[in-house]
Amino acid sequence: MDKKKIILSIIIVILFIILLFLSYLLFNKYVLKANFESTILPFASKNENTVFVINKITLFSSADSKNKNISSSNFTIENLYQYTDMALFIKSPYDENNLENTYKKVYINNIKFEEVPEARRTKIVL
Repeated sequence: MDKKKIILSIIIVILFIILLFLSYLLFNKYVLKANFESTILPFASKNENTVFVINKITLFSSADSKNKNISSSNFTIENLYQYTDMALFIKSPYDENNLENTYKKVYINNIKFEEVPEARRTKIVL
């Protein structure tokens, strides 16, 4: 009977330690998130004005291949490739140029199609 009580008490202590550890991890994650928000929100409040506007997005698609055989009745396609170029027309809503509304480089990352585009109808999420 004493062995069962000792084993049960050890299991309860281990479970309590695990519970404390998981509580610490959750609390630590919450504190880190709150600290991050408190540092980012003042910076984000400075960027309330729109500096650039995407005026138009145009996609240019093309495909090409090479014919392996020369005869016109029998042909084999090799090196088939397709590509799509994207043109973004960006403008500034302001008439004057200053350091805030001019740009030297533009990087675009993580472009995803929200739905499969139909011909001439695309919806892009930037």
